[in-house]
Formats: sequence, structure tokens, C-alpha cells
Amino acid sequence: MKISINERAVLQLIGTGQATSQIQLARALQVRPPTVHGIVKRLEKSGLLTRDRTDRGKPGRPIQHFQVKRQGVVLAIEWLGSHGSAGVFRDDQLQGSIQRMDSPPVNNLDAALRYLRKIRDAALAQARLAPSDLAGAVLSLNALRAARERVFSSSVIPWIRQVSEQQFSDALGCECQFDLRAGWVVHELRARAAEKESCLVDLSVGDGVSAHWSSVDLQWGSERQYRGELGHVVIDPKGPICGCGHRGCLEAWASGPALRKRVDADVKSGIQTALAQVADQSPRELFSQLEALHLAGTDSYASTMAEEFLDRMAWCVSWILNVIGPEVIMLSGYGLEGRESWRQRIIQKARAWTLYGETADIRLEFPRLKQQDYLRELARSFKGLPIHAVNG
Repeated sequence: MKISINERAVLQLIGTGQATSQIQLARALQVRPPTVHGIVKRLEKSGLLTRDRTDRGKPGRPIQHFQVKRQGVVLAIEWLGSHGSAGVFRDDQLQGSIQRMDSPPVNNLDAALRYLRKIRDAALAQARLAPSDLAGAVLSLNALRAARERVFSSSVIPWIRQVSEQQFSDALGCECQFDLRAGWVVHELRARAAEKESCLVDLSVGDGVSAHWSSVDLQWGSERQYRGELGHVVIDPKGPICGCGHRGCLEAWASGPALRKRVDADVKSGIQTALAQVADQSPRELFSQLEALHLAGTDSYASTMAEEFLDRMAWCVSWILNVIGPEVIMLSGYGLEGRESWRQRIIQKARAWTLYGETADIRLEFPRLKQQDYLRELARSFKGLPIHAVNG
């Protein structure tokens, strides 16, 4: 079908996520809402747009958001260093099942590409597809791109500075794009629209430590997201070297690899602890064992380490509340997510360092979205897919 310039503009805005509701489109295009309504109706009827989420938490009528309908099979991978997950999507539908896979320490690009091909093949096998069936791939990395620079940086995967998206595309056999946004936080805030929450911070502990956050204008529905590299705040100038090159960063004390490194060194020096059994396993396993021993109270070394970790998390929570003041702080990453006893302990500790102390409303919650939901959002963000049925 032939589409007009205005219709192309609407598809572009929705496809890139810059404006996804009719009121946002009207503001972006500087046209009257009835004009946008007519364009959206035509595109929806033609099969170029499909309805997405509905925000019901604002006064007045619910706000309907839209997404571009695309064709093709997309591989979505979230790889944060020591573990990853992958899924294959066709028209928003998961093909097969989500594949999760721990990763050994990866020190160079070749090792990273071997791991990504392995998890790609596992996801494709579940979907009963071949690499040649892929239209593209989206890779969520624990990295960022410096403003106005083409290079990437990461304290977790420092070798990323020497790579490009094209190298990953060549290795995976399809066009690959990086997703370096603030992770789950935007999608989590959207999932809570009915509760009229306007600001959410994602305190995440895994191979790294971060506090990304997102806010939304409740009147217009416009969203903003910010990267919060709280893990690179120096808490002890004489502390261990962090992956960023500085000494004594929070991440060098509280991340999964940092704790595993500490346990390994202490065990070799003669410390007796049950954590020695998992010192050579993944950081995820170390955290699980640390939580179990802390609850049991049978291992003094593990209990001390856990309390020190929780003290640092309570400091993070108090900093976030005092500086940003969100309605909700989400606890994510394999170091925090799902650990209910630790959530309660962090709240208790944080009250001592938070404005208004015991009367402070500290809401610490776990993610509501599932891994499949986030990977679906990654697949939707792929920009290489042709828009369904557009000609001319």
C-alpha cells in the first residue's frame, strides 16, 4: 500500500519508541489530536500498527499505546557477564522456551562469541529454527556508549572497547544491534501504570552494581530513563581495584565476582567456611549459598560477609531515597532478586540512614516482569525488520 509522509512519520515515531500514544504523537508532530486519530486508525486497519499496552492509572480515559507490526524472527539475548538468557520471537510470540546459561569468565571477544553462539543455538533448537531463519538479533550488554563516542565501555567486560556491532553480526550470522539502555526499569514502570507511580529505581546487583531509574509524566505519558552507575561511587579509597580502573568502588566490594574473589582468597589463607564449596562456581551460586548460611546462622564467616553486604545495600537504598526519592526501589540481579529475608533486613538497616528515619516509607519490591517479558521488549526494539506490508 502507498502511505503518506504523515503516516511514515507516525510509523517512525512509534517504531523508535519516541511517541507511542495518540496524545504523544500529536505533541511530537504538532498537529491536532483528531488528525493523529485518523492516521492511527488507517494504519491500524491496514495492519501496519497493532495495539500495545493501555495506561489506566491517569485521570480521564485510559491511554492506548501502539506498536509497529513487523515481520521476521528475532533473537533476543541478555548477557550480563557471568550468565545470560535468550529467546526467539516471531510476531511478539516466543518460539520454544527461554534458555538460561551460566558463562565462565570471558576475557576476550573470541570467548564471548563462542558463548553467544552456544546460547543462540540452544534457543534456536527449542524454536526448531536454524540460524538462517533469523532476521536479526538484539543483544543487551552490561556496557554503555559514552556520549558522542563510538566506543563502548564496561567495568564487567572491559574488552568491549575494542569491538563493534558488525563483529557480533558476522559471528551470529544476522544483523545484530546492541541495547545499552537502562535495562528493565522502563518496562517495570510501565507495568505499574495503574498504580500512578511516576518514578522507579532499579537497584541491581550481579556481576556489576547499578541504580538505573525511569520517570514518567503522569499527565502526558512521556518517559525518561537515566543510567545510574552507583556501583562506581568510591566508598573506600584504599579498597580493591574495580573493573573501571579506580580503587574502592562499591562494585569492587559488593558484586558477585568481587565476593567470589574475596572468598577464594580467604579460603586459600586458611579461613574455614562452607562457602569454600562454591568458591569455584558461578557468582549466582555463591549468593544463594551465602543467603542460606546467613539464615541458618551456622557459619560465622558467611554471616559476617552477608551483614557487610546488606549494610552496603542499605546505604544504597538510603542514598537513592535521599537523592532521587522514587516511589519504589526495585531489587534485581542475582544478588538481590527474590531474597525476601534480605529485603526485610535492608529496610531495617536503611531506616538509620534515611531522611525521616522510622517514619520513612521505604518500598523495596522485586521485579514484576518475567524474563520472557523483557526479552520480548528487546526483540521489539530491533530496527532492522521491515515494516509489515509497506510499499512505496
